[in-house]
Amino acid sequence: MNNKSSLLLLLGGLFLVLFLTAASPTEINNNGQHCYALIAPIEEGSNGSSRVIKAECFDNFGDSIYAATNGRVQLNSSTQPEAVTDEALNSSNGVSSSSSQVVIGIDWDSTNFAGSSYTWVVSGSGCSSSTQYSVSSMPSGWDNRVSSARGYSNCNYFYHYQNTSYGGTSVVCNTDCSSMGSLDNATSSEKWTYTP
Repeated sequence: MNNKSSLLLLLGGLFLVLFLTAASPTEINNNGQHCYALIAPIEEGSNGSSRVIKAECFDNFGDSIYAATNGRVQLNSSTQPEAVTDEALNSSNGVSSSSSQVVIGIDWDSTNFAGSSYTWVVSGSGCSSSTQYSVSSMPSGWDNRVSSARGYSNCNYFYHYQNTSYGGTSVVCNTDCSSMGSLDNATSSEKWTYTP
């Protein structure tokens, strides 16, 4: 009888734990995740997409930007992501621009440049009349997630497309979209250009 009672008590306790776990909402990490990808310019014969050279994720925005810029940009811990300017991200700080990595765009998963972020960086100086960048599909975890975005480094036209491979409806963030309008949480590919 003792074994039977112990087994019933154990099963009852297990059921209670499972019930409470299922009933309580999953906690959301308000700090989010902050990632970056280093991409190459679009090359002929590449099917219109930049090659991803390297990608990493960090627990906070400042660490992500520090790694993305090879240590060139160290943000103050009080600096909020929405306050980061093109000048702050891409000033040379004595580093040769031809050997440095510069930010061309940042996507956020909340409106008004908040929440988790995905930063796009390139070697050199960004967009020009002969240099543009694109990703034909979003990185893992970022498909249909973008809610605001900014373009930097002469990438004056930061296109967001509804479908992969630049299909469907598009929104252009002429360097700044505090919200994505009809493409809120609906971006599946992106392009950065100097001119339209």
